[in-house]
Amino acid sequence: MSPTKLISVSTLLCLLLLCPLALFAADKVPEMSDADFKQGVAFIARMSAIQPFLKDSSDVLLEPKSLNQFFTDKIYQRLEGNAYFGYRYNEGFTACNKSEVAISEIKDLTGATGEAYRFALEQSLEAAGYKLNPKAACQIGIGIVGRETEETQGTLPGVMVEAYLRNASTKKSHFIRFGSGSPRGIAAAIRLSAAVIVSELEAVSER
Repeated sequence: MSPTKLISVSTLLCLLLLCPLALFAADKVPEMSDADFKQGVAFIARMSAIQPFLKDSSDVLLEPKSLNQFFTDKIYQRLEGNAYFGYRYNEGFTACNKSEVAISEIKDLTGATGEAYRFALEQSLEAAGYKLNPKAACQIGIGIVGRETEETQGTLPGVMVEAYLRNASTKKSHFIRFGSGSPRGIAAAIRLSAAVIVSELEAVSER
């Protein structure tokens, strides 16, 4: 799992908020050099870029074992996004019953994260007002394809996840592959990842 994927969402949000402020106030901050300004612009450009997963993600070369264990090659060919916010492909998923959801499967390739992830996902769903119902038309499937437990200069403890949101009535899905990391450890990263899934569900369902 590429270390660059394990970036805390809270850190990214702070950067998104602070970078524009710094850029717009550049004329009032004499110590900001042209190099700093250009670096900030380039960073924002990378975070907002939309690229094909198979061409953009370093996992294709560095972490090939994390691929084709949950998603298929057909899905990878259609995923687009970037390493900061993940890669997505919506084949026509539409909103289900917003009050009920089913966790259809959690496939844990790491062998040590599945139960903790299920618990975190159930908590996040319930906190958002969803009722867990195994027969619900709105289904969530999770593949935990990578796990990092140590923090180093280039990594955070975290997980790499592939997930789908599926409308059982239309048989259409929304797919996402993303990494979540936290300096507070693997447990915090799992909770963060589960919260991202719920946020994704709510965002896609509102379209």
